[in-house]
Amino acid sequence: MSQPLSRVTVLLRERKDELLREWTSRLRNDPKIPQARELNEEDLRDSTPKLLDDLIDSLTQSAQAGGAGGQGGASGQGGAGGQGGASGQEIGSSDAAKLHVSNRLAQRYTLAEELREFGTLRSVIIELCAQERVILGGEEAQLVHSTLDEVMITTAVELERASSAELRRDAVLRELFIAVLGHDLRNPLAAIQFATASLLKREDVTAAVTRLVQRIAASNDRAVRMVEDMLDMTRIRAHDGLPVEPKPVDLYSICQQVIAEIESSHPEHTLRFNARGDGHGMWDPGRMGQLLSNLIGNAVDYSPPEEPVQVELRGEKKAVVLEVNNRGIPIAPELLAVIFDPFRRGEQRQEDLRRTKGLGLGLFIVKAIVDAHGGSIQVTSTQEEGTTFRVTLPRSS
Repeated sequence: MSQPLSRVTVLLRERKDELLREWTSRLRNDPKIPQARELNEEDLRDSTPKLLDDLIDSLTQSAQAGGAGGQGGASGQGGAGGQGGASGQEIGSSDAAKLHVSNRLAQRYTLAEELREFGTLRSVIIELCAQERVILGGEEAQLVHSTLDEVMITTAVELERASSAELRRDAVLRELFIAVLGHDLRNPLAAIQFATASLLKREDVTAAVTRLVQRIAASNDRAVRMVEDMLDMTRIRAHDGLPVEPKPVDLYSICQQVIAEIESSHPEHTLRFNARGDGHGMWDPGRMGQLLSNLIGNAVDYSPPEEPVQVELRGEKKAVVLEVNNRGIPIAPELLAVIFDPFRRGEQRQEDLRRTKGLGLGLFIVKAIVDAHGGSIQVTSTQEEGTTFRVTLPRSS
């Protein structure tokens, strides 16, 4: 013979609609859930009536199976539901709970707002029992609370999953946009480069026009470098690193070429180059030129014209070590930890900010090149010694 239903079960079953009306009324008047005011009654309730039905059914089945709420009631996992009914974990992680969270996401709810909803539902249930002098205790209390706790956990998990998927989707779209933009920008930039080079070769161009064309050419070169940096960032993230093609390379020869190019574009600066030992190894020649150009160019950008930039290459037994030193303003200690992150710069003064011409990707790409060759890079910066970037490249990547 089945056991009579407990007072809690009867109360929740008979007053379910009243309970839901009180719950939705409180949500509409809660200033911390502004979206609730914009929803009609059906959308605001959403799947909550189904969750309450599942809870009441579980309480009913537990009572019929052996006396829910009594001393002899059977207990399920986590004290939820007993032998006859679903556990709080099962109810709170059901399809109805997940559907509710999905709908709330579409209604632009935050995690805090969604958790607040179920906190309010808990309060309404407890207050209804107190008002009717019905004791909510024992296994019944465990089932009610474990159900609401599990719904909150489901809410957090589903919102995190949806947010992660949205972030991944946004990241893919952003990288795709950068790749397409960079590819499409190359053609007009190449046309500008060809036109300026042609104009500079003409003998009938006046000195004033020549200066303007040179300025256009310099700006175009910076734009080309920015595009290449953006494309490299896309490659790094798409491939979880930068693809390289190692070949036999003389690093000293590449370094001399890069220094000559930088000296011609920065005649006001002095670069001192010191090389000793063997500079040969297996590296990607294009990436080595890019690494040296970024590091030495960065040193020139942050070095006063009166202070020489020191570049040193040392051939060791199994590796080649590159050191680039400048005597500009030291990098703040808090920036040293993130100096290789994208869009980071080491400047500390407004005039330094105006002088830089890149996107803040140079050192990020430098580290990616070093990592791709199995090397390491460190930076030290003090008022006494200046700022030194030290790169160690194994001869065989």
